[in-house]
Amino acid sequence: MKRAPPFDYGNEKVRGVNTGGWFVLEPWITPSIFEGNAAKDEWTFTELLGKDAAQSRLQQHWNSWITQDDFNQIAAAGLNHVRIPIGYWSVIPRDGEPYVQGAYEKLGEALDWASGAGLKVMIDLHGGE
Repeated sequence: MKRAPPFDYGNEKVRGVNTGGWFVLEPWITPSIFEGNAAKDEWTFTELLGKDAAQSRLQQHWNSWITQDDFNQIAAAGLNHVRIPIGYWSVIPRDGEPYVQGAYEKLGEALDWASGAGLKVMIDLHGGE
């Protein structure tokens, strides 16, 4: 496995941005996802829409909210880090929970984009219990 070059945290300034709303839905960040339904989070979003419709809408969101070009622009702006929140449910699905899968695979793609742009990534396992 190829490792990214080290970052000198003791001497280099971390300059970063957050990709909130991409893999963890929150109405205040991604209000358009919640328009026309009573969902308040990804759990209720999937319950209300059903797995097939939720999967379709979320896949579309994951493929468009942040793109490779965004990572290139982040690096071009002089930033060197990206924080990517992702829900535990995207990594290890649990029986009885309504979540749909796909975000974790997109995270892998995002890591490639970040590496290609020379960015370090801080993965935030959101909602961990």
